[in-house]
Amino acid sequence: MTASILVADDHDIARAGLIAMIGGEDDFHVAWNMRDGVEAVEACTLHKPDLALLDIRMPRLDGLAATREIRRVSPGTRVMIITMHDSLDYLEAAIEAGATGYLLKDASREDILRTIRRVLQGDAFFDGPLVAKLLRRAATKPQTNSSALETLTIREREVLSKVAEGLTNKEIARTLKISPGTVKIHVERIIGKLGAGDRTQAAVMAVRGGLVETSKEQQQ
Repeated sequence: MTASILVADDHDIARAGLIAMIGGEDDFHVAWNMRDGVEAVEACTLHKPDLALLDIRMPRLDGLAATREIRRVSPGTRVMIITMHDSLDYLEAAIEAGATGYLLKDASREDILRTIRRVLQGDAFFDGPLVAKLLRRAATKPQTNSSALETLTIREREVLSKVAEGLTNKEIARTLKISPGTVKIHVERIIGKLGAGDRTQAAVMAVRGGLVETSKEQQQ
């Protein structure tokens, strides 16, 4: 089944370029293109696309506010932010708003297509270097959810530590010598216990709570 995508960006050239870049694929297509967050929310309310690709800075309603509204009016629509802003504040706000992807506009076509497919398949993906910086910053902030973190089992803590390292479910499965399906179940339980929006938010919460330390690569 072909997935439907909505694209919203107030810059006509940028929006057209993104549509042209991801067009022609067999497994998804751009069904709607909008000029701001209000139009994006209205279209998602009516049409329930599988994925909404949003810029952050748009008139009337920015991408962060639009993300929150889209998640409210169309819970089945996954939201991915594509922006030129490599801001940790924007990234953290996007995660908290319910976005399941955050990618910079200078990413290659291959990276954008790969990320779209990962998000459509139910995974979450955020710009790697930005996530590493966010986790490092999270480690300096105070504990916020210790009671929830204490509910994790030993295995769930092992899985969460690998999530914080940026490993995919398949990579975690190979590392811990368990099946990808089992990893998926653990990740879902971790997210539920922590009350997180997705795996990246769970990793941030774990690092902030001191449960998971950032790796040497993330500290550089």
